[in-house]
Amino acid sequence: MRISGGLGNQMFQYAFARALQTRGNRVYMHWHPHHSKSEHNGFELDRVFQTQLSDRIPIVSQSPLTRGQAWWQRKTARKREVHELNFQAHFLETQAGYLDGYWQTEQYFESIRDKICADFEFKPLMGSKNLELQQQLTQSETCSIHIRRGDYVGHPELGGICDKAYYNSALKELYARDPHCPLIIFSDDIEFSKDLFQGLTRVQFCDWNRGSDSWMDMALMCSCTYHIIANSSFSWWGAWLAKSGRLTLAPKVWSSKFKPQTELCPNNWILV
Repeated sequence: MRISGGLGNQMFQYAFARALQTRGNRVYMHWHPHHSKSEHNGFELDRVFQTQLSDRIPIVSQSPLTRGQAWWQRKTARKREVHELNFQAHFLETQAGYLDGYWQTEQYFESIRDKICADFEFKPLMGSKNLELQQQLTQSETCSIHIRRGDYVGHPELGGICDKAYYNSALKELYARDPHCPLIIFSDDIEFSKDLFQGLTRVQFCDWNRGSDSWMDMALMCSCTYHIIANSSFSWWGAWLAKSGRLTLAPKVWSSKFKPQTELCPNNWILV
């Protein structure tokens, strides 16, 4: 199983690998990043969760022999996820080969949800600001809102989808259920986010987790009651792993390359 991209992508790839493993397959992870994209934080699965996930599914980058075997599999037996963002059940029947894709739907692993949630138990948060916010989130009902900028700005397929109109529509749905809900904003561009939500009250911006500490934003999202996510696997997991699961609002269009997606998000999420 190729592992690449940022933390959210790696989690989808691992979760699918775990599903294949529970079907009796011997599965290995191969860390093979997109070398042209340096904005991510490397292989994170063993760094942010309490369980060393390479103990669950071995990673093959630890010796020249296994690296060579992974390279040969990738060149000769690669099975690509051709229709991205769509569930393709036949991949669950894979017996051998090198799987290369993102696998961004819970339909690949919803049958082992308990195992995935246990594997994705975050390490304890660090820093007084994170600890104070975590305590606040556990004591009151709040809504996490994720604004993804960074590499999405100007992106021909992913950029511009979660715009002001999307967030206004999502907030309308939220306020219809909880008109006084406090908002916790998570973003890699806080100044843009402050302009986006200018004039709203009961808004708090989490603006201190950067770089290799970014995973703590996802961990904090999991403590919120409601979620308004971006077209981003990062906030998808922040909502999916949340213990309350009260309400999640997600964009009905994930990428301009594809038609509106109904398979990417769980059935109980509201698409806006």
